[in-house]
Amino acid sequence: MDHRPIHLHSMLVHAVVALAPLAAVAFVLEASSSIVAGIDAAVWSFLFRGSLIGMLLLSIPAVLTGITERNHMYVNWPTSHRVKLVASMALFALVAWEVGVVAVHTTPLDLGSPLAVAVIVGNNLAVLVLAIYGLRITLGRCSLAPTSYTPDMDRDPPVDLLELVAESAAEPAKLIEVREEGR
Repeated sequence: MDHRPIHLHSMLVHAVVALAPLAAVAFVLEASSSIVAGIDAAVWSFLFRGSLIGMLLLSIPAVLTGITERNHMYVNWPTSHRVKLVASMALFALVAWEVGVVAVHTTPLDLGSPLAVAVIVGNNLAVLVLAIYGLRITLGRCSLAPTSYTPDMDRDPPVDLLELVAESAAEPAKLIEVREEGR
């Protein structure tokens, strides 16, 4: 069977999804010089900049693994995959711009600046689109849209996968007697 026990794409995208709201919250708390639970603006500054750099660095392998791990399954990419690729590229470009702005930024952060809109709204909107389409692709039953998946036993006539696999198996299946296994 050709299967990968580790799906790098899934692991990488979860980190990017987690860093976007963290960057937004850290931006707001740094810009407002807030102290929450003893955490001051210097720590919020570190979390904000670290989140942006983490998103930028992780988004590259996240996109590449998304293409390579799933590309073999589709002859033509459906619209959902193209939307995800465009949203990923938009998020990458936005975060790259934000990192550039922060790198040359010398004045305190301003909640009314274009940087604030990009970090608080732009990043999280791109992540929301990616999450919606990601769920739609992988777990249609969890999204708002219906999926094309039909359980095998609901087909007409029902499909027994074990019978299909047994036809191509080189050796018969090994039966295990559970009650005798512990002896």
